[in-house]
Amino acid sequence: MPQTLRSQTNTKGLKRIPKREETKQKIYRTALLLFQRDGYEKTTMRKIAKETKVSLGLTYYHFQSKEDLVLEFYKGSQKELKRLCEAHFKTTKDFKTRYKFIITTQLDLFFSHKKFLQVLARHAGDPNDPLSPFSQESEGLREEAVGIIRQAMVSSNAKLREDLSKVLPDLLWMQQMGILFYWLTDASKSFQNTKLMIHDSLDLTFKLIKLSNFPLFKNVMGPIFRMVRLVKT
Repeated sequence: MPQTLRSQTNTKGLKRIPKREETKQKIYRTALLLFQRDGYEKTTMRKIAKETKVSLGLTYYHFQSKEDLVLEFYKGSQKELKRLCEAHFKTTKDFKTRYKFIITTQLDLFFSHKKFLQVLARHAGDPNDPLSPFSQESEGLREEAVGIIRQAMVSSNAKLREDLSKVLPDLLWMQQMGILFYWLTDASKSFQNTKLMIHDSLDLTFKLIKLSNFPLFKNVMGPIFRMVRLVKT
């Protein structure tokens, strides 16, 4: 069989990862280990190349910067989150249950990388920083994350006002980010404080969602919609 850049097939008919992709994954895995072990700031591209046992030029060929490696981590985590959520959505139509699953599963996926994520959290407040969840570089990831929440909502049995349903996924994504940053600083045993935060904040949120169907809340919703538009802008 002629050699190509596509996945090759071995003698048993199983697909083999191309050498280029294998090298890229090796660099990526090494970088994550170093980020967690030595910290994000102390880990350099040269150090990643040395630890991976590949040239610095080849390392830069696959990833132009440490930021690219982190964005690759976010992409991989989100892809796995989406897969797990789509499977979970088939088991329940309850929107609150689905949304809680999204949050807790995201934290589970991030658990083993918490140390370097704590460092990355310092970049979150600057929308010009590529690693900020509000940056232009992370726009695709942000929209995909909101899309997971939107999918959980539209295919659930929740009865929502039409105007609220348009902005609710964005609002819940912001809430999810708040819980994530709280978890990163939570030093309580077995993250009991985070679990309590999730329980109480979701309980309050979904009570407000139910109340939003009453005419009394019409004047309250207007400012909320404006705030969402401001944040997205």
